[in-house]
Amino acid sequence: MQQGDQVRIGTEGVSVFTIVSVDEDADSAIIESSVDAPGKYPFPAKLYILVPVA
Repeated sequence: MQQGDQVRIGTEGVSVFTIVSVDEDADSAIIESSVDAPGKYPFPAKLYILVPVA
């Protein structure tokens, strides 16, 4: 996965997030909602829980 990819959290995830940055050494990424909404903010997530949006 790389910056700009759209992902969901887990296979059952409904919300779509965009990867802001990837830290391969920590096996994590900073993601934020792909939808413009009040209170939108980037947050960390482990790469193994992220599923690419088809």
